[in-house]
Amino acid sequence: MGSVARKGAAKVVEPPLEPEEKAPPEVVEERAEEAEEARLRAERREARQARTQQLRAEAKEAVQRGNLSEEPENPPSKQQRGRRRAPLPEGGPSPKAQQLEDAVGRRDGPRYRQRLERAEVAYEQGDYHKAWRALDGMAKDAPKVPEVRELTGLTLYRLGRWELAARELEAFRELTGRIDLHPVLADCHRAQHRWADVDGLWAELKASGASAAILAEGRIVAAGALGDRGDYTEAVQLLSANFQRPRRAKEHHLRQAYALADLCEQAGEIPRARELFGWLKDQDELYVDVVERLASLR
Repeated sequence: MGSVARKGAAKVVEPPLEPEEKAPPEVVEERAEEAEEARLRAERREARQARTQQLRAEAKEAVQRGNLSEEPENPPSKQQRGRRRAPLPEGGPSPKAQQLEDAVGRRDGPRYRQRLERAEVAYEQGDYHKAWRALDGMAKDAPKVPEVRELTGLTLYRLGRWELAARELEAFRELTGRIDLHPVLADCHRAQHRWADVDGLWAELKASGASAAILAEGRIVAAGALGDRGDYTEAVQLLSANFQRPRRAKEHHLRQAYALADLCEQAGEIPRARELFGWLKDQDELYVDVVERLASLR
């Protein structure tokens, strides 16, 4: 009996496990680097997707800007001239531009820098009210710091405070000589019906040698302002200039096509509007509201 039991026990006892073989340090390091790269790729992909959604919302907002029912608080007179702007500074930022720490002093510099960083994070997350709470008063304390004027202007733009946003972005233009925010600045003036300022900024942008994407954004605003005034034919001509539907469309191609389709519809060019909305649907049927817009034209 005892012999049988011992034999049975022998059958169920498993051999001792071999100690797990450890990977060489270089392999462990390589795997960690691969995991970190995968994480960064995922973050970049999510950021691109979020940015794409934001851009598409902006495309619709840009088209609807001229359909706002509310009049500006201080509508300009028809005879009003555009703002007198100093020529763009050549050879980089204006000598008046300052660093944040130089503007507020070494002692307060770190605190202001933290506020600016909090505002940047909030802005990137789309929490513009939180960004404004962090920025409020900074432009007054550091009026010659371009990054402060830039973020303050963009935040106010997102909050729909057109006049204040334009003031900040005009200051940014004078301090840096940069033209990449001209479309946003022009859109602030468009919302206030300051047509001469829109036209002036568009002329400056055209002469600047800006990238195709920035020119497309400026063209959308300038054409939209013409449409706001009822000049649909001229608006369509402006937005159609040099516009081609590429085989591989980028975001600015889609935004320009959407704005052009909307203007064509308002101008009564329904077949062309239908064609453009159809092309957009072929590119991405989830782009803004192209499916609904296309269906409404049938």
